Amino acid sequence: MPAASAADPLPRQLHLASASAPLWRLGFRPFYLLAAAFAATAVPAWLLAYLGLLPQGPVDLLWHTHEMVFGFAVAVVAGFLLTAIQTWTGLATPHGRSLQALVLLWLAGRCAALGAPPLLYALVDVAFLFVVAGVILRLLLCANNRRNLPICGVVALLGVSNLAFHLALNGVLALSPLAPIHGAILLLVLLVAVIGGRVGPMFTRNGAPGSQPRNLPRLDQASIAAIVLTALCWLVAAPGWAIALAGIAAALLNGARLVLWDPLSTLRTPLLWSFHLSYALLVPGLLALGLAGLGAVSGSAALHLLAAGAMSGMIGAMITRTARGHTGRPLKAGGAEIAMFALLPLAVAARLAANLSDGPAGGHALALSAVLWSLAFVVYLLRYGPWLARPRLDGKPG
Repeated sequence: MPAASAADPLPRQLHLASASAPLWRLGFRPFYLLAAAFAATAVPAWLLAYLGLLPQGPVDLLWHTHEMVFGFAVAVVAGFLLTAIQTWTGLATPHGRSLQALVLLWLAGRCAALGAPPLLYALVDVAFLFVVAGVILRLLLCANNRRNLPICGVVALLGVSNLAFHLALNGVLALSPLAPIHGAILLLVLLVAVIGGRVGPMFTRNGAPGSQPRNLPRLDQASIAAIVLTALCWLVAAPGWAIALAGIAAALLNGARLVLWDPLSTLRTPLLWSFHLSYALLVPGLLALGLAGLGAVSGSAALHLLAAGAMSGMIGAMITRTARGHTGRPLKAGGAEIAMFALLPLAVAARLAANLSDGPAGGHALALSAVLWSLAFVVYLLRYGPWLARPRLDGKPG
């Protein structure tokens, strides 16, 4: 099929509702678009409710926290993995009608969060991650690709975290519903570290001529282990000194790991420095989490630095790079990408300022953070929306 230019209308036979449309060829296409659209609208909606400018309803702090993880972030994880698994295994991932069914299941969870009966909300929301984990597991086993089974395990644990959230929300588990969400955030941080370690040095080597990124397998393993230990200490409410020691160790190890990837060689390449900057935010995030165990930093600030900083920054870096590659476009950032890469860390800085401010100043910083965050994903939608809804420029499948 010939490639379409950005201005060409879609042929009738490729209408977006059709299972044969380009939008339904690989998981990254619909899930990246939905994640960006959700990010651009959900945060302002929560802020308006928080400020009392929307009627009281389901859009509250708990909704915001849950949906940013199990709505926004999970959509990107699904889109990325359902695309990457095809590369890793050589087997076809869900497309056409099966991909549409997954998207509808994700959408059902978002709609159910706005007021469905608790049991229905729990069923449709929890089902999504377990279905995605099952798809990934089947493909990895069929291809005898056991190296990537731990990633499938992380997805399944995210599903368990969401199940625990709903059980806590409905009084079945005697814990705060926020605790499983915090666990999910730390699982996503772990996924950032695992995926980052696999692709970071390769991206740098291929995209920054003259760079000299290195890997030390034992350092990689220690970095991942330290994140796991920090997460466990935080989640089980270990003594403050244990959380602090684990968090400081995780920060130092991941900082050393990043230095070996030669990040300074990427300063002229936005698709690379955005990746390195996002990984770099793990370091103060893990350090802050450790210090939060001693009461020196608020837990909210630490988790926002990890979630809105490292995790969301990595999402921004990956949904641009992988979308360009899988639509047959050069791996080179333009003005839209650079704007997005600048807006996201500025939104994080404003959010942290809100944590540190009282009174009107805190409210103003919070509003600024929401505006910057939303603008980043509006930019993505305007640039990538037409690309993801059209065939690859090179005419290849996918």
